[in-house]
Amino acid sequence: MSNIVLQTNANLSSSLKRTSHIAVSILVLILTAFVSILFPPELAFAQPAANLEAASFDPHEQVGHNHSEASSAEEGITVQQVLFFAVRAIYYFAFMLAAGFMLWSVSFAEDASDISRKLVNKWGIYILRGLLLAVLVFVFVHVSYLLKGYEGSSSSEWVRLLTETSTGRSWLAIIALSLLGFVVLKLSDPFKIIWALLLAAAESYNGHVNALTNNTLAIVLDFVHTASSALWAGGLMLLLLFWRADRKEAGRFAERFTKAAWLSVLLLAVSGALMTVLLLPSWRYLYYTSWGLMLLAKTALVLFIACTGFLLHRRAKQGKLPNGKLLKLDGLLMSIVLIIASIFTYISPVPDTEPLTYHRMGENLHYTINITPNGPGPNRVEVKIWLPEQLGAPTSVRMLLWAVDHPQRPAIEVPLLGDSGEDFLSFPGFIETDYESDKIVLPTRGAWTAELFITDQTGTETKQIIPFHND
Repeated sequence: MSNIVLQTNANLSSSLKRTSHIAVSILVLILTAFVSILFPPELAFAQPAANLEAASFDPHEQVGHNHSEASSAEEGITVQQVLFFAVRAIYYFAFMLAAGFMLWSVSFAEDASDISRKLVNKWGIYILRGLLLAVLVFVFVHVSYLLKGYEGSSSSEWVRLLTETSTGRSWLAIIALSLLGFVVLKLSDPFKIIWALLLAAAESYNGHVNALTNNTLAIVLDFVHTASSALWAGGLMLLLLFWRADRKEAGRFAERFTKAAWLSVLLLAVSGALMTVLLLPSWRYLYYTSWGLMLLAKTALVLFIACTGFLLHRRAKQGKLPNGKLLKLDGLLMSIVLIIASIFTYISPVPDTEPLTYHRMGENLHYTINITPNGPGPNRVEVKIWLPEQLGAPTSVRMLLWAVDHPQRPAIEVPLLGDSGEDFLSFPGFIETDYESDKIVLPTRGAWTAELFITDQTGTETKQIIPFHND
């Protein structure tokens, strides 16, 4: 009888120890999220995303290879591009499974007779082999793609790309961690947690957030997002593996997984929303860009997954086995989410717009209008006017913006303020006057008309009409 009690106490102690490891992992993510929220906002928003061009998010630009993709874009989707994104999707699956596996492996008993531990030990080596193979193929394909058409595509250029760019160093770190994983697999549980979090941290330095000028907050948020994704996606894939191998073990693991899944989804939502705020100059970009539409689709799928997760959690609380159809549906939705993530983490969240620069010469009036970035959402407007010296500076300058495709909408009044400006052009016998206005929101894409009203010191008003597109 005493042996039974001692064994029960030992099992309880082991279970509490395993639970504490998972709790520590989640606590680290929560604390990191709070640090992200409390981080001085001026450091994060010092360079608004509105001032960034789509090229800032182009991997070719990030590694210093400025060659045009226009020709390939005109050809449409090629087989090479399909294979390229297929490699990215496989990498994301392998990454999430490996990181999530390490985080969840500490929740199983270390007793060699435990069925779940035997299965975890068996799968671990295969999962890490899959990760290493996926990472090597992923890096090889991406470096080859980045060096495509580049004259310096030699071995020395490979070394320069991998060692002198943040993207390359991130890839090297992931390769090193993938190799180190085979050693960590045999170490104690705390090392496994540290390895998984380091893997998430390395991936966090290889995303859109690096395009931001002050990106500390964004990288921290990306780390929280990646680690939470691994905890959720890796745990779900592990649950599916248990379901195929041993239904009873799947039922036991489901109760633990569904409890942590809610918290990971919450952290995913918070970190993802904050990163979107940092990256997008306007919420309108969510439905004006492929990136935004993919994000909306991903969000809808995650909400659907949360609903199926609630049903799985309810069955787990009742001590029932997971519903096979719900579990497979959850796995299918998770796969679609990872495929979307593998694509939209590569394309630019900012539309590839061309700033407007319009210059007009006349006998008694010259003017220039600049609108940057000339896209939907907030824009900066600059106006430069040259009037004859005898007339001096204008007494008033007004600008109205009309949406041609939406004639029923009222005009947007641009509040032009005096600006010292920089010398643009010098015209003998004329005086230059500069004006500027920030955060002028163009709510839609398409054809626009700018109406410029200039009143000189004699009271004469001149009206100029400037048609333009902001798409």
